[in-house]
Amino acid sequence: MADVAAPTPAVPWTGDGPSPSSISRPAPRVVLPLFIFAHFAHHVGTGGLSPLLPLIREAFALDYARSGLLLSAQGLALGLGQLPISALADQVSKRVMIAAGLVGVGLAGIAVSLSTSFVQLIPLLVLMGLMAATYHAPAASFLAETYSAVGRGRALGTHVIGGSLAFAATPAIAIAVVQLTGSWRSAFLALSIAPLVAGTLMLILSWRARGQRLARPSTAEQSSQLSALAALRAIGPLVGIALAEQLLTASMFAYIPLFMVDRHNIPETRAGLFIALITGIGIVAAPLGGALSDRFGRAPVLVTVTASVGPLILLLAHVPYGWPIYLVMALYGLSMNTRLPVLESLFADAVPAARRSTVLGLYYFIGQESSGLTTPVVGRMIDATGPVEAFTALGVLGCLLSLGLLFFRRRLIVPRAPATA
Repeated sequence: MADVAAPTPAVPWTGDGPSPSSISRPAPRVVLPLFIFAHFAHHVGTGGLSPLLPLIREAFALDYARSGLLLSAQGLALGLGQLPISALADQVSKRVMIAAGLVGVGLAGIAVSLSTSFVQLIPLLVLMGLMAATYHAPAASFLAETYSAVGRGRALGTHVIGGSLAFAATPAIAIAVVQLTGSWRSAFLALSIAPLVAGTLMLILSWRARGQRLARPSTAEQSSQLSALAALRAIGPLVGIALAEQLLTASMFAYIPLFMVDRHNIPETRAGLFIALITGIGIVAAPLGGALSDRFGRAPVLVTVTASVGPLILLLAHVPYGWPIYLVMALYGLSMNTRLPVLESLFADAVPAARRSTVLGLYYFIGQESSGLTTPVVGRMIDATGPVEAFTALGVLGCLLSLGLLFFRRRLIVPRAPATA
């Protein structure tokens, strides 16, 4: 069944197919809130590993490298699943696929809560990663088809609110459950509830919305997408540098709780809460970044936030504990959360709808696989040199990439999306 969505007023009916007024459909105001909740549930179900990693490390006597192997198992599986799942999503119902993945994430979380050894955790986290691969590219593609280019960045940025809320809430939920029960396994069990509920709701929406058709893109948007290959060549260098900076942030992000324990002597039960600070700011940053990209263009906003990555990593490694580190982490979160909806909008503007999920899946595949491979390498680097030295090296590399981005920024600016639908 080909996936479909209700046309919105921003994308006029072109006269092909049935009139929008003749189609029974859920109001657009129902679609975006449900996807925000689904995004929230997706990251709640998959986000427990990092804040609980200090406790898992203690339970199984792991070093940084083996701790990174757990992160890598989930990340590599998530990346490997992106290409085939995203390509399939261009042919079948995106919402059914998303629903099945959410339920799968919930069931995998329950299985993780029942595990009793480090060896058992690896295949279960691989399964969770594969189930999680059903979400981001199909969801971003579906929303890009539902909203026209003039408001696409704002819609995709608003969708990110769900993930940001989850990143902020998941560490707090996980730590609260641990404090109540004394077990990280109970925390995984509690975190599995949200994706099970969201998957069920998504199935209900898909069943109620069967038989609808997508509104066709406007003439201006269709003409801009006829040269999709040329547009992809134009944005390639910008996307490449943004991916390289993302690789740095992803490789060190999961180690931040361990860094806070070892560098600043933060209690293990509280260290995971720093993830909430970095990601929680996305509640504001993501919709703001998307709206700014609608107004000023995708590339200028993307260049600005990407160039800040290297200096922020250096500051994170060296500022003292107290308000300076809280400020740096907030700015780090601002940069990290602004980038995603702008990149998704950039791809959606350039790529025809029939291949949009596939191309977004390729982007997520490259990002996830690269970070999955480099995360244990960074862990080994920390084991060999220390957390401050390793973070400093990553910061220097990020600064070099930032300088290159700023030096070549004029060549990287691409035309903005059509302003009218």
